[in-house]
Amino acid sequence: MGRGVGVRRLRYFVAVAEELHFGRAAARLHISAPPLSQRIRELEDELGVALFERTSRRVALTPAGERLLVEARAVLRAMDRFEVAAAEVASAPAARTVGYCHGSEDGMMRTIRAFRAEHPGAVVRPDGLTSLLILDGLRAGRIAVGIVRGPVAEPGHVASVPLARVPVDHVAVPPDHRLAAREVVEAGDLDGEPVLVVERADAPTAHDEIESYCATAGARPRWITHGAVQVERVLDLVALGTGIGWLNSWQATRGRSRTDVAVRRLRPVALYDEFRVAWRTGDTSDETAAFVAVALATCGA
Repeated sequence: MGRGVGVRRLRYFVAVAEELHFGRAAARLHISAPPLSQRIRELEDELGVALFERTSRRVALTPAGERLLVEARAVLRAMDRFEVAAAEVASAPAARTVGYCHGSEDGMMRTIRAFRAEHPGAVVRPDGLTSLLILDGLRAGRIAVGIVRGPVAEPGHVASVPLARVPVDHVAVPPDHRLAAREVVEAGDLDGEPVLVVERADAPTAHDEIESYCATAGARPRWITHGAVQVERVLDLVALGTGIGWLNSWQATRGRSRTDVAVRRLRPVALYDEFRVAWRTGDTSDETAAFVAVALATCGA
Protein backbone atom coordinates (compact mmCIF):
# COMPACT_ATOMS: atom_id res chain seq x y z
CA MET A 1 0.00 0.00 0.00
CA GLY A 2 1.34 3.43 -0.90
CA ARG A 3 2.02 5.98 1.77
CA GLY A 4 -0.89 8.17 0.67
CA VAL A 5 -3.55 5.45 0.88
CA GLY A 6 -5.64 6.58 3.81
CA VAL A 7 -8.76 5.30 5.50
CA ARG A 8 -11.02 7.56 3.41
CA ARG A 9 -9.75 6.13 0.13
CA LEU A 10 -10.21 2.61 1.45
CA ARG A 11 -13.81 3.43 2.35
CA TYR A 12 -14.35 4.75 -1.19
CA PHE A 13 -12.87 1.59 -2.68
CA VAL A 14 -14.98 -0.73 -0.52
CA ALA A 15 -18.18 1.20 -1.27
CA VAL A 16 -17.65 0.96 -5.03
CA ALA A 17 -16.64 -2.71 -4.76
CA GLU A 18 -19.81 -3.55 -2.81
CA GLU A 19 -22.18 -1.49 -4.92
CA LEU A 20 -20.44 -2.11 -8.29
CA HIS A 21 -21.97 1.19 -9.35
CA PHE A 22 -20.37 4.62 -8.94
CA GLY A 23 -23.66 6.44 -8.62
CA ARG A 24 -24.98 4.21 -5.81
CA ALA A 25 -21.59 4.21 -4.07
CA ALA A 26 -21.43 8.02 -4.26
CA ALA A 27 -24.91 8.33 -2.76
CA ARG A 28 -23.90 5.97 0.03
CA LEU A 29 -20.83 8.08 0.74
CA HIS A 30 -22.75 11.38 0.46
CA ILE A 31 -20.56 12.70 -2.34
CA SER A 32 -21.09 13.08 -6.09
CA ALA A 33 -20.01 10.43 -8.61
CA PRO A 34 -17.29 12.36 -10.53
CA PRO A 35 -15.08 13.07 -7.49
CA LEU A 36 -15.52 9.46 -6.36
CA SER A 37 -14.43 8.19 -9.74
CA GLN A 38 -11.42 10.50 -9.64
CA ARG A 39 -10.39 9.28 -6.18
CA ILE A 40 -10.55 5.66 -7.34
CA ARG A 41 -8.37 6.52 -10.36
CA GLU A 42 -5.85 8.14 -8.05
CA LEU A 43 -5.85 5.06 -5.81
CA GLU A 44 -5.24 2.78 -8.77
CA ASP A 45 -2.42 4.99 -10.03
CA GLU A 46 -0.77 5.03 -6.65
CA LEU A 47 -1.06 1.29 -6.17
CA GLY A 48 -0.01 0.56 -9.74
CA VAL A 49 -2.89 -1.88 -10.29
CA ALA A 50 -6.36 -1.70 -11.80
CA LEU A 51 -9.04 -2.32 -9.19
CA PHE A 52 -12.07 -2.21 -11.47
CA GLU A 53 -13.01 -3.06 -15.04
CA ARG A 54 -15.30 -0.31 -16.30
CA THR A 55 -17.58 -0.33 -19.32
CA SER A 56 -20.52 1.87 -20.22
CA ARG A 57 -22.82 -0.78 -18.76
CA ARG A 58 -21.04 -2.33 -15.81
CA VAL A 59 -18.36 -2.06 -13.15
CA ALA A 60 -16.56 -5.21 -12.00
CA LEU A 61 -13.67 -5.99 -9.71
CA THR A 62 -10.41 -7.16 -11.26
CA PRO A 63 -8.65 -10.16 -9.66
CA ALA A 64 -6.33 -7.69 -7.91
CA GLY A 65 -9.33 -5.70 -6.73
CA GLU A 66 -10.96 -8.84 -5.31
CA ARG A 67 -7.83 -9.67 -3.33
CA LEU A 68 -7.33 -6.14 -2.05
CA LEU A 69 -10.99 -5.87 -1.08
CA VAL A 70 -10.43 -8.55 1.59
CA GLU A 71 -7.52 -6.59 3.05
CA ALA A 72 -9.32 -3.25 2.83
CA ARG A 73 -12.29 -4.61 4.77
CA ALA A 74 -9.94 -6.00 7.44
CA VAL A 75 -8.25 -2.60 7.79
CA LEU A 76 -11.58 -0.79 8.09
CA ARG A 77 -12.84 -3.26 10.70
CA ALA A 78 -9.66 -2.69 12.69
CA MET A 79 -10.10 1.08 12.40
CA ASP A 80 -13.70 0.79 13.58
CA ARG A 81 -12.56 -1.21 16.61
CA PHE A 82 -9.86 1.37 17.29
CA GLU A 83 -12.36 4.24 17.19
CA VAL A 84 -14.73 2.40 19.54
CA ALA A 85 -11.89 1.69 21.96
CA ALA A 86 -10.72 5.30 21.80
CA ALA A 87 -14.22 6.52 22.59
CA GLU A 88 -14.43 4.15 25.55
CA VAL A 89 -11.09 5.34 26.88
CA ALA A 90 -12.07 8.98 26.45
CA SER A 91 -15.36 8.48 28.30
CA ALA A 92 -13.94 6.35 31.10
CA PRO A 93 -13.10 8.13 34.34
CA ALA A 94 -9.39 8.67 34.84
CA ALA A 95 -7.76 6.55 37.52
CA ARG A 96 -6.71 8.58 40.55
CA THR A 97 -3.66 7.35 42.44
CA VAL A 98 -3.83 7.64 46.21
CA GLY A 99 -0.74 7.02 48.31
CA TYR A 100 -0.61 5.61 51.81
CA CYS A 101 2.39 5.31 54.09
CA HIS A 102 3.46 2.45 56.34
CA GLY A 103 1.04 2.18 59.25
CA SER A 104 -1.92 3.73 57.46
CA GLU A 105 -2.86 0.65 55.42
CA ASP A 106 -6.09 -0.12 57.22
CA GLY A 107 -7.21 3.50 57.24
CA MET A 108 -6.63 3.89 53.50
CA MET A 109 -8.41 0.64 52.63
CA ARG A 110 -11.44 1.62 54.72
CA THR A 111 -11.43 5.05 53.06
CA ILE A 112 -11.31 3.59 49.55
CA ARG A 113 -14.18 1.20 50.27
CA ALA A 114 -16.30 4.04 51.65
CA PHE A 115 -15.38 6.33 48.75
CA ARG A 116 -16.30 3.71 46.15
CA ALA A 117 -19.62 3.12 47.89
CA GLU A 118 -20.42 6.84 47.54
CA HIS A 119 -18.84 7.22 44.08
CA PRO A 120 -19.24 3.86 42.30
CA GLY A 121 -18.00 5.26 38.99
CA ALA A 122 -14.69 6.49 40.39
CA VAL A 123 -11.47 4.61 39.64
CA VAL A 124 -8.98 4.66 42.52
CA ARG A 125 -5.52 3.11 42.37
CA PRO A 126 -3.86 2.74 45.80
CA ASP A 127 -0.08 2.78 46.09
CA GLY A 128 1.87 2.01 49.26
CA LEU A 129 4.87 4.36 49.52
CA THR A 130 6.96 6.20 52.06
CA SER A 131 5.62 9.55 53.22
CA LEU A 132 8.53 11.29 51.46
CA LEU A 133 7.66 9.66 48.13
CA ILE A 134 3.97 10.45 48.57
CA LEU A 135 4.77 14.12 49.15
CA ASP A 136 6.97 14.13 46.06
CA GLY A 137 4.12 12.56 44.08
CA LEU A 138 1.64 15.13 45.32
CA ARG A 139 3.90 18.01 44.35
CA ALA A 140 4.46 16.51 40.89
CA GLY A 141 0.77 15.73 40.34
CA ARG A 142 1.32 11.95 40.10
CA ILE A 143 -0.70 11.34 43.27
CA ALA A 144 -4.08 12.92 43.98
CA VAL A 145 -4.39 12.34 47.72
CA GLY A 146 -2.12 10.74 50.30
CA ILE A 147 -2.10 9.61 53.89
CA VAL A 148 1.28 10.58 55.32
CA ARG A 149 2.98 10.91 58.67
CA GLY A 150 3.16 14.45 59.96
CA PRO A 151 4.44 17.02 60.06
CA VAL A 152 4.13 18.15 56.44
CA ALA A 153 6.56 20.81 55.29
CA GLU A 154 6.29 23.05 52.24
CA PRO A 155 2.70 24.24 52.76
CA GLY A 156 2.97 26.20 49.54
CA HIS A 157 3.08 22.96 47.56
CA VAL A 158 1.13 20.47 49.69
CA ALA A 159 -1.99 21.12 51.75
CA SER A 160 -2.92 18.79 54.60
CA VAL A 161 -5.14 18.37 57.63
CA PRO A 162 -4.78 16.06 60.66
CA LEU A 163 -6.41 12.69 60.11
CA ALA A 164 -5.78 10.45 63.11
CA ARG A 165 -3.46 9.92 66.07
CA VAL A 166 -3.12 6.16 66.20
CA PRO A 167 -1.37 4.56 69.21
CA VAL A 168 1.51 2.14 68.58
CA ASP A 169 0.24 -0.23 71.24
CA HIS A 170 1.08 -3.74 69.99
CA VAL A 171 4.04 -5.84 68.95
CA ALA A 172 4.18 -8.89 66.73
CA VAL A 173 6.41 -11.81 67.76
CA PRO A 174 6.92 -15.31 66.36
CA PRO A 175 4.43 -17.78 67.91
CA ASP A 176 7.24 -19.76 69.60
CA HIS A 177 8.94 -16.67 71.07
CA ARG A 178 9.04 -16.40 74.87
CA LEU A 179 7.04 -13.16 74.73
CA ALA A 180 4.20 -14.90 72.88
CA ALA A 181 3.21 -16.49 76.19
CA ARG A 182 2.42 -13.07 77.67
CA GLU A 183 -0.73 -11.04 77.23
CA VAL A 184 1.16 -7.77 77.64
CA VAL A 185 4.73 -7.01 76.57
CA GLU A 186 6.50 -4.32 78.58
CA ALA A 187 8.94 -2.05 76.75
CA GLY A 188 11.72 -3.30 79.03
CA ASP A 189 11.11 -6.84 77.76
CA LEU A 190 12.61 -5.81 74.44
CA ASP A 191 16.08 -5.43 75.96
CA GLY A 192 18.55 -7.57 74.01
CA GLU A 193 15.87 -8.77 71.56
CA PRO A 194 16.09 -8.40 67.80
CA VAL A 195 13.63 -5.60 67.06
CA LEU A 196 12.65 -4.30 63.65
CA VAL A 197 13.05 -0.59 62.99
CA VAL A 198 12.43 1.28 59.77
CA GLU A 199 15.42 2.69 57.92
CA ARG A 200 15.96 6.27 59.04
CA ALA A 201 16.29 7.46 55.43
CA ASP A 202 12.78 6.16 54.70
CA ALA A 203 11.00 7.44 57.83
CA PRO A 204 13.27 9.56 60.05
CA THR A 205 10.55 10.56 62.53
CA ALA A 206 9.30 7.01 63.12
CA HIS A 207 12.87 5.68 63.38
CA ASP A 208 13.93 8.26 65.98
CA GLU A 209 10.75 7.92 68.03
CA ILE A 210 11.10 4.13 68.29
CA GLU A 211 14.73 4.38 69.41
CA SER A 212 13.83 7.08 71.93
CA TYR A 213 10.92 5.00 73.29
CA CYS A 214 13.18 2.04 74.01
CA ALA A 215 15.93 4.21 75.49
CA THR A 216 13.43 5.81 77.88
CA ALA A 217 12.36 2.34 79.02
CA GLY A 218 15.99 1.31 79.56
CA ALA A 219 15.83 -1.27 76.77
CA ARG A 220 18.66 -1.76 74.33
CA PRO A 221 17.35 -4.00 71.54
CA ARG A 222 19.42 -5.41 68.70
CA TRP A 223 18.08 -3.21 65.94
CA ILE A 224 17.18 -4.89 62.64
CA THR A 225 16.59 -2.22 60.02
CA HIS A 226 14.20 -2.62 57.11
CA GLY A 227 12.62 -0.47 54.42
CA ALA A 228 9.34 1.36 55.04
CA VAL A 229 7.29 -1.49 53.63
CA GLN A 230 3.64 -2.25 54.29
CA VAL A 231 2.47 -4.15 57.34
CA GLU A 232 2.16 -7.50 55.60
CA ARG A 233 5.88 -7.45 54.80
CA VAL A 234 6.70 -6.55 58.40
CA LEU A 235 4.60 -9.48 59.58
CA ASP A 236 6.42 -11.71 57.11
CA LEU A 237 9.74 -10.67 58.69
CA VAL A 238 8.36 -11.45 62.13
CA ALA A 239 7.08 -14.85 61.01
CA LEU A 240 10.55 -15.68 59.66
CA GLY A 241 12.07 -14.88 63.05
CA THR A 242 13.94 -11.82 61.78
CA GLY A 243 12.79 -9.63 64.64
CA ILE A 244 9.93 -8.23 66.71
CA GLY A 245 7.66 -5.83 64.86
CA TRP A 246 5.82 -2.70 65.98
CA LEU A 247 2.10 -2.41 65.27
CA ASN A 248 -0.28 0.46 65.76
CA SER A 249 -3.89 -0.31 66.59
CA TRP A 250 -4.89 -0.23 62.90
CA GLN A 251 -2.17 -2.71 61.98
CA ALA A 252 -2.87 -5.00 64.93
CA THR A 253 -6.23 -5.89 63.41
CA ARG A 254 -4.49 -7.29 60.36
CA GLY A 255 -1.87 -9.07 62.41
CA ARG A 256 -4.45 -10.98 64.41
CA SER A 257 -5.76 -12.62 61.24
CA ARG A 258 -2.45 -14.44 60.75
CA THR A 259 -1.50 -17.70 62.42
CA ASP A 260 2.26 -17.38 61.88
CA VAL A 261 2.68 -14.41 64.25
CA ALA A 262 1.46 -13.58 67.74
CA VAL A 263 0.12 -10.08 68.36
CA ARG A 264 0.51 -8.84 71.92
CA ARG A 265 -0.33 -5.56 73.64
CA LEU A 266 2.58 -3.19 74.33
CA ARG A 267 2.96 -1.11 77.46
CA PRO A 268 3.45 1.70 78.18
CA VAL A 269 1.63 3.37 75.31
CA ALA A 270 3.87 6.31 74.49
CA LEU A 271 4.29 6.04 70.70
CA TYR A 272 1.75 7.42 68.26
CA ASP A 273 1.49 7.52 64.48
CA GLU A 274 0.35 11.03 63.61
CA PHE A 275 -1.33 10.71 60.22
CA ARG A 276 -2.43 13.54 57.96
CA VAL A 277 -4.39 13.48 54.74
CA ALA A 278 -2.65 15.56 52.10
CA TRP A 279 -3.26 16.85 48.58
CA ARG A 280 -1.58 19.21 46.14
CA THR A 281 -2.07 22.88 46.89
CA GLY A 282 -4.35 24.39 44.28
CA ASP A 283 -6.15 21.13 43.49
CA THR A 284 -9.80 22.21 43.58
CA SER A 285 -11.30 19.14 41.91
CA ASP A 286 -14.52 17.76 43.34
CA GLU A 287 -13.05 14.25 43.42
CA THR A 288 -10.11 15.27 45.60
CA ALA A 289 -12.36 17.17 48.00
CA ALA A 290 -14.73 14.20 48.19
CA PHE A 291 -11.91 11.74 48.91
CA VAL A 292 -10.50 13.92 51.67
CA ALA A 293 -13.97 14.28 53.19
CA VAL A 294 -14.51 10.52 53.12
CA ALA A 295 -11.09 9.90 54.71
CA LEU A 296 -11.87 12.30 57.57
CA ALA A 297 -15.33 10.81 58.10
CA THR A 298 -14.12 7.21 57.90
CA CYS A 299 -10.97 7.18 60.00
CA GLY A 300 -10.50 10.70 61.33
CA ALA A 301 -10.04 11.07 65.05
